[in-house]
Amino acid sequence: MAKQCRIALSLLLVLLTLVSLTACAGNQPTADGTSSQTGTSDTSKDSVANADGRTKITYLLDQGLVAGYQPVVDAYNESQVKYYVEFLILPQDTTTVHDDLVNKLAVGDTSVDVFNLDGTYVTEFAAAGWLTDFGEYFSGSEIENLLPSTREQMSYNGELVAMPGLTNGSMLFYRKDVLEEIGAEVPTTYEGWMELADQAVGVNGVEYLAVFQAAQGESLVCNWCEFIWNNGADLFDADGNPQANSPKIVEATKIMADLAQNYAPSGITTYAETESEQVFLEGKALILRDWVHFWKTSNDEEKSKVAGKVGMTLLPIGPEGDTPHTCLGGSCYGINNFIDDEHKQGAADFIRFANSFDSQKATVMNSGEPSSDERMYKDADVLEAYPFLGDFYEALQDAKARPKTPYYAQTSDAIQRNIHQALTSEVDVETALDTLQQELLALQN
Repeated sequence: MAKQCRIALSLLLVLLTLVSLTACAGNQPTADGTSSQTGTSDTSKDSVANADGRTKITYLLDQGLVAGYQPVVDAYNESQVKYYVEFLILPQDTTTVHDDLVNKLAVGDTSVDVFNLDGTYVTEFAAAGWLTDFGEYFSGSEIENLLPSTREQMSYNGELVAMPGLTNGSMLFYRKDVLEEIGAEVPTTYEGWMELADQAVGVNGVEYLAVFQAAQGESLVCNWCEFIWNNGADLFDADGNPQANSPKIVEATKIMADLAQNYAPSGITTYAETESEQVFLEGKALILRDWVHFWKTSNDEEKSKVAGKVGMTLLPIGPEGDTPHTCLGGSCYGINNFIDDEHKQGAADFIRFANSFDSQKATVMNSGEPSSDERMYKDADVLEAYPFLGDFYEALQDAKARPKTPYYAQTSDAIQRNIHQALTSEVDVETALDTLQQELLALQN
């Protein structure tokens, strides 16, 4: 009876809120987990509890994540007597979310309790003191099932400061039918794939060896990092010093430029995911580097001319590489370090619910997106629905995060500009990397 009264009273408050919003043309989030996209919110905590005494936890995320997380928030709110969660929704753009959070947290704003953040910004936010240490709210047993690569990505100075949720990574998609036609095994090196170009072009509609993401943007950073990692290099050494013009990175970047200039469509340097995927879906490319969820699209007969003919394997390695590394994607949960203990406890409670085995499994089964929970890759139901996740699990063992630096936004911009100039032949590879090295050194001074 008490629960029914609480629900009825909550619905009444929602109706009253809607009336108020209509009258005032305001943009505040509503208690059912929806919100406008203005990113505005009440910066005070004067009315933290609704009429049934539950404390409000404000959850900031971008519009693209709402559909996936709405069922989780609904289930959490229905199950709770102490807390309830409301969305604060921003436009679907990683940079917009980053900048909005920077503006808030730089002045100690407490209007947001928990937020989704791209994993590349964890070091920046942690170095600024904006993230709550998760060790205070989560025991070892609650994080032991997280993939080691995602735990490392979300840590700062050895402490877990963000909680990975769904993750992502890239794989190499290839035409099984073409390799069978020419009698070739799946190569494991860039050189091996290049050697197949002359044989593969012209077979079953193939016009190009390769497509990937070479437009100036964040996807280019991910692609380039994979090329250098898979040639045995890292952008920063163990002491955090940049080494952008080291011999291994020069060699890896030359391989990338060779693929772009001689083995890919002429417009490759304008291709992000959508454009590169379309070439492959039309059957015109032998291989495509893309995020793992492309497997579903590539085998969808309504979207793909090569459905049923697509294989998936680990990324190739270069002459100096010995292990293929995929670039980690995905987002994480962060807790605002400026909110009071009550709201930190509530934020942690919601994250614990959202990252539980049942919640993660429901999300994966609904979306096919990979999880940071290792148990998903051994679950019979998940593997029956999405068998490609079993192969992806292998890639995640050696996955790496993009450079962990407090200056990631500036680092990414420098990589994008200079590597894109090398790929378009505006400058040679050595010049591009020498310039990148100088820009990275300047960021540290």
